[in-house]
Amino acid sequence: MRFLLGFAYITLKENVRRKSFYGVVVVYLVSLIFSRILMEFSLQDPSKVLADYTYSFLSLFLFLSVLFIATDTMAKDIEKKSVYLVLSKGITRDAYIFGRMFGFLVFTLALVSLLGTLFLVGLWVLNDLTVGVFRKEVHIAGGLVVLLSLWVKIFLLSTVVLFLSTFMSNFFLVFLVSVVVLIAGSSVENLYHFVSIEKERISAIVRYTVTFLFYVLPSFSSPGPDVVLGLQKVEARHVSLDLLKAVAYSGFLTVTGVLIFRKRELA
Repeated sequence: MRFLLGFAYITLKENVRRKSFYGVVVVYLVSLIFSRILMEFSLQDPSKVLADYTYSFLSLFLFLSVLFIATDTMAKDIEKKSVYLVLSKGITRDAYIFGRMFGFLVFTLALVSLLGTLFLVGLWVLNDLTVGVFRKEVHIAGGLVVLLSLWVKIFLLSTVVLFLSTFMSNFFLVFLVSVVVLIAGSSVENLYHFVSIEKERISAIVRYTVTFLFYVLPSFSSPGPDVVLGLQKVEARHVSLDLLKAVAYSGFLTVTGVLIFRKRELA
């Protein structure tokens, strides 16, 4: 346990010290200013345009930064053979995987907390500068629900990347497959609901395929900016089940990754 926690701390420290971590923060601050400029081109609902852009930039930077950092962590450890040095320090293969996973659990929490705070404060400040007739109230409680969902989803993405790294040796291949899973998982839920509504117009094989993918692929969709502005109510049951599914998926990938990594030939 001591080795596991120590290795998790090293993973967290390693990720926080990356220049890309601070680069993401700076770029997101710039994107907030850019969102405020784009808001001026909206003639109908500038506050909603502001919320949409700031949230889009937030989710984009979170997913991309975790995707790059997670891929760069374990896949490159194995590709460059530096994993031998780690295992030679007395850390077991199981502790290596669990340590990496726990490190990313804390790292993603820190990343979401930092960028999420900038998102809510920036949205509140920029929205407060809007003309009174267009101004909307920023709901902090709704924003916290959105950030919680984002945290779980980007941690899920990191577990997908680390899981793929347990049996794939090529850095680029891990990254490419992770991108495909992210794109598919981001759209499969909406596709499933569409097929469920229009089931009479869609062939059975398409319905079964979409249903299969809905249950097999991880879902990366989450409540959007309308929740933060109070334009959409949070469905507690739906959000809870979605988060439980993501947590269960992360646990399954972690345990499966441990079992695979035990048998993997590292030579």
